Amino acid sequence: MKKSILMLLVSISCMFHHLANAQTNTESINTHKWGFETELIQPFIPTIHIIRFQVTKIIYSSTKKHGDLLIGAWIRPNVKHDVVEKINEYMTMVGYRQYVWKGLHIEVKSNMGYAWGTKNLFDGKDYETPTWFWESNIGYKFDFAKREKQNLYVIVNAGGLGNIVADIGPRNGKPDNFLQAGLLFGINF
Repeated sequence: MKKSILMLLVSISCMFHHLANAQTNTESINTHKWGFETELIQPFIPTIHIIRFQVTKIIYSSTKKHGDLLIGAWIRPNVKHDVVEKINEYMTMVGYRQYVWKGLHIEVKSNMGYAWGTKNLFDGKDYETPTWFWESNIGYKFDFAKREKQNLYVIVNAGGLGNIVADIGPRNGKPDNFLQAGLLFGINF
């Protein structure tokens, strides 16, 4: 399934490439300091159903690249899970995205909050836990519909996610670290 998701994201990336038109980020640096992004695919994938949204703010810029502060939320309400019958996760996120060439960027994030799971599939107990996850991604931002007051864009990214603190009970060998991919829709203003 992970390969299918990654292939889908690569295909979508190619589709949006012709819209990007050899962009440079210098136009949006000067006029569009803020952004809002939301995940388009993960909310609809069974056993994932993660709703993400984040606000971006340029905090570093030079003539050819810039860096964004990322602040957002991760919501996973009452989702069927592979370790517990149902899981609820609510986290806030803070991170940094550094552009290295045109729309190519790397980002790191820290997600912290609280989770609870009902009926662990290996011991039958309910669990509640504080959560703290790390996340790192590499991606590409495709600008389109550029306007004076706002730009619309799509970000395709892939990376890793793992927990620092989280305990929803025995995992019976199931991993705590995951490969992930995403497709975000955003607007700069």
